[in-house]
Amino acid sequence: MKKIPVQWNLQAFLKLGVLIGIMAMMQGCATHENFVKKHDRWVGQNISHFIEKAGYPDHTFILPNKNKVYVYEHSRIRSVPSMPVMGYGYYGYRYYGMFGYNQDIVTDSCKLFLETDAKGTIVKWGSRGNRCVSE
Repeated sequence: MKKIPVQWNLQAFLKLGVLIGIMAMMQGCATHENFVKKHDRWVGQNISHFIEKAGYPDHTFILPNKNKVYVYEHSRIRSVPSMPVMGYGYYGYRYYGMFGYNQDIVTDSCKLFLETDAKGTIVKWGSRGNRCVSE
């Protein structure tokens, strides 16, 4: 039986690990494309079924053509670290030490509009915001 060098085994193991990691990161990614597909499927369905799944809308309004629009809003404010490389970004070593540190405040939002006809059938939808994504 032929012995395989340990170095080759380690390289193969690392390559396999990287490949598995990349594949895992690609699975379940929330994208705007998935958001569009998800809501396109609701066109032609009754709004009551959507409300059963998503809950009550944040507000509604009536259009001049007498169609009703259901509005769902979601927003989130989060803090994300921003770290300049080796303290040379922003103000250098004096303020942040060797590695530097700061935080950025980010607001994620999505507003979903569902338009229904007189029978309550969803005829079209639209969205606005920087975080209209779905898995």
